[in-house]
Amino acid sequence: MHNMENVIIKKIENMREEIVEFIQEMVKIPSEVPPGKYREISKYVATKMQNFGIETKTKRNNVIGEIGNENGPTLIFNAHLDTVASHNGWIKDPHGGEIIENKIFGRGTSDDKSCVAAEIFATKALMDAGIDLNGKLLITAVINEEIGGLLGAEYLVNEGIVKGDACLLGDVSYDYPFIHLGGTFQISFIIKGTRRHAQAFPDLPPPNRNKYSGINAIAKMVPIMNFLLELQNELIKSETKYSIAPSFPSKTNSISFTMIEGGVSVTTIPNKCVLQCIISTIPEQDLESIKIRILDFIDDLKKKDPDLDIKVQIPIYLKPYIANVNSYFAKIIKEVFKSVYNEEREFKAYIPTTDAQHFRQKGIETILIGPFRAESNIHSTDEFVYIEDVINVTKLYALTALNYLK
Repeated sequence: MHNMENVIIKKIENMREEIVEFIQEMVKIPSEVPPGKYREISKYVATKMQNFGIETKTKRNNVIGEIGNENGPTLIFNAHLDTVASHNGWIKDPHGGEIIENKIFGRGTSDDKSCVAAEIFATKALMDAGIDLNGKLLITAVINEEIGGLLGAEYLVNEGIVKGDACLLGDVSYDYPFIHLGGTFQISFIIKGTRRHAQAFPDLPPPNRNKYSGINAIAKMVPIMNFLLELQNELIKSETKYSIAPSFPSKTNSISFTMIEGGVSVTTIPNKCVLQCIISTIPEQDLESIKIRILDFIDDLKKKDPDLDIKVQIPIYLKPYIANVNSYFAKIIKEVFKSVYNEEREFKAYIPTTDAQHFRQKGIETILIGPFRAESNIHSTDEFVYIEDVINVTKLYALTALNYLK
């Protein structure tokens, strides 16, 4: 570790209390999606950046900060402001930001408001140290990551509002850099039936039906669910060859039924059923082949059943990526981990999707470094983050920018 790295690390250690307080204040501002109300959290984060002397602008509630110049490459820090809903069952206040045993509790503490704090305070440490960057550092705090990045990272990169050569992104587990990415697509099946009295005009085959009989939308969803379960049994046989984080159990593809809606009463044939699924793949998996197999099955089903009125929607489709672990940016990340942890940390694969795919699809090399652990209860009750993990991530961000833009 050279002298300037020591200076940066000391500055971050001295800002520990301020970093924790900032996370607590962000947690106290609900930014759940749905409903997706971001104005207050965006304004708060933008004001913090401006108070630190970071040139700041806001686009559709996405906050973008900038320091540096045009003399070299552009590095992007990215984290997201939105969270999933809190739901019931919390013991702690989901918007309290309570500290217990060196852990901050609250919705978004680990996913992903601690990364918003890390990127901002890493930038402040560089500025306070008087670092003259050879290039530009962009700090982005975006919305809607939890629903696929729509109007968030996807919007910023597709519209050319944010451009860069490399991206350091949060939203992953601690202790390792993540470089290989799984793929995903969200798929919805929407079946329309005919509502009728379930006993007087049940959905039965001839001769036990007439023109007034019901068409059961839920029943017609069953073959699709059975097909997807069979497909999962096949896909699960393929495991990634890349190392994953020790606390994450899945090394394979998955098809998860995440929401199902249908029916209005126990005595009425349901006239609508909606099934929503998320399909996640290992980095080596061909995503398109899975999509084609599902759509082909639906086409065959429609040919066999003239009463099947179905729509299939795929609102999110993000390809997997296998990255170059020997690139200039990757080598810097490896050295930075040695500086912070005093040992080498190997690159890992990450199967859950993040905003990283949006940057990768625009040719921006992206590596992920985050603060949460398997025990942090992301997307569950009593979410928390360890304070020490946040501080370490802040150091990793700052040293990455220092060395990439030196």
